[in-house]
Order: sequence, then structure tokens, then C-alpha cells
Amino acid sequence: MLLHVLRQQGQDVVAICQQVGLDQRLVQDVNARVSVETVQDLWNASIAATQDPDLALHVAETINPTSMGTIAYVMMNAANLQESLQKLCKYQDIVCGAIQTSLEVQREEAFVKLQVVSPVLQNPRNALDSELVIYKNAFAALVGQPVLFKQVLFTYPKPESIQEHARLFAGAELVFGAEHSGLIFDSNYLKLPVVTANPELNQLFEKYAAEYLQRLHQPKTVRERVQREIAQQLKGEEPSIHAVARNLAMSVRSLQARLQEEGATYQSLLDEVRKEIAVKHLQDNQQTISDIAYLLGFAEPSVFSRSFKKWTGVPPAVYRQRTVAA
Repeated sequence: MLLHVLRQQGQDVVAICQQVGLDQRLVQDVNARVSVETVQDLWNASIAATQDPDLALHVAETINPTSMGTIAYVMMNAANLQESLQKLCKYQDIVCGAIQTSLEVQREEAFVKLQVVSPVLQNPRNALDSELVIYKNAFAALVGQPVLFKQVLFTYPKPESIQEHARLFAGAELVFGAEHSGLIFDSNYLKLPVVTANPELNQLFEKYAAEYLQRLHQPKTVRERVQREIAQQLKGEEPSIHAVARNLAMSVRSLQARLQEEGATYQSLLDEVRKEIAVKHLQDNQQTISDIAYLLGFAEPSVFSRSFKKWTGVPPAVYRQRTVAA
């Protein structure tokens, strides 16, 4: 959708794609997945080409919510806005696996919360801006009337100009540097019926979305299978390659050979999984560093701290402070 908007603006889309290493055949494959790193690079290259720091807001503004495909059809056939948002949270990974969407309802307020869950997404502004505007437009289309927001939250610092933010979210209080990004509105909106709801289509699209999500989460390479197995076995002790190989019905030698073919080693995958889980726990700020070290199978918190600094360049305590400060 970003490339479609760039074409309409007369930008050299082929050159931008070549700059970030994005294969045009991948773009044209409706079932293909583009990595978080590539999408992030694509946003940066597109902003540089257009000289528009608010490009993500403008792109999202032009997008028809129904163009989101399967997840849009599931939402459009839910009974009311609350059920529709619950489906959005359930099937979010179909569209983007780097940001997790959740719905929190407390008395008179509803909070659609966006939380970055991919450590690769170092500069989430573009992803957050685009999702928030798409959600705003989608909610209005679903219930046939504008949904008025009390607050719109952004985890990133306040930009030099927020003129476009204020225009797109007119009437809402804009909060930058918030703990979580998201939309806060009156919970009564959740009771509104979805104007396009169809019970029969609801069952059809729900079944298709569930099957699609299951296929999406199914490991396709030995590397992915090993990563999933490591994550499942990381419960207070370090998973051994012998235990992982046994659960995958492979010999250790065969497993090592297959990983080598895919350009990986068991230790590198163990480090990747540990790093990803550690980052999530540090961002959540719910557990002590000692508890995180234990959960990841480290004998001592000091060993975990040294490893984390090797992975990220900073100790876990510093990483947590920066995350909270941001």
C-alpha cells in the first residue's frame, strides 16, 4: 500500500525498492511476507525520497480499510465494534507481527493499545502512525459514524511539528512519550453494531482467518523449528541441543548440518531467542533482572548481564532505563 501511494505521487518506486533490497516479485506475491527490517528501511527510504516526515500519517489516511484483506473482512462481519476489535487483536499477526494490539475496557473507557513486540523495530514511529490512522478510519467505517477519541498516545517523543497529528485526530488530546501507544475513547462506542455485519460471512471469514494464522505461525524452516523449540524449553534452564534435536526427531549431527545449510548455528539461535524474550521482559518492566536471568536459563544474573551487553551493546539495567525514559 505504501508503494501504491508512492506511485501515485510520481516517485521512482523501483529505485526505492532496489535501495532497500526489496524484490518486486515479493511485492507482487499476495502470500509473501516482508521482514520487519526491510519494511523499516522502506519507510526511511520513502521519507527521504518524499521529504515528508509525516508520510506514514498521509499514506494511512488514503488507505481504504477494506484493503487490509482477510482481517478487514473478519472485522466487517462482527456483530458490534467490541467483537470487531477483539478479532483485530486476535488476528493482528496476519497484517503485522511487529506490533501487538490489545483491547482494555475499564468502566467508561476503552483503550486500544499498541505495543512493539519486535526488537528489530528500533524506530517504530512510522508503523505506529500508520496503524493508528488506519484504526481510526476503520472504526468509523465499521459503525457508520466517527469515533471520537479522548486521547491518542504515542510512545515516541513529540516531533517538531504535530500539525498533521492534530488534524487527523482533531478533538483528542495528543500525548507523546507515553508508556504505550493507542487510542482511548468512550466504551459506549463498543456497543454500536457493525453496519456491514453478516452472520454467515462472519463464520466463513473467521474460519479462513484462523486457518491462515495457523499456517503463518507454523515453522517453515529448521531454523524456525529450532527457535520455537528453544522458546518452549526456556523455563529456568538452558535447553540443550540434544533435547531440541530429540524433540525434532533428528540426530544432533543432522540438526547441525541442516542449520549450517541455513546459515545458522544452535548457539546463535539460542542467543536470538534469549535476546528477544529478554527485550520483551525488560520493556514490560514487570520482572526483576534476576528473575529474567533465571527464566532464560542463566546460572547467574551477572552472566545474563554480560550476554545481554554483548547482544545489544548495553547492560539490561541500562536498556530498561532507556525504555522507561522513552
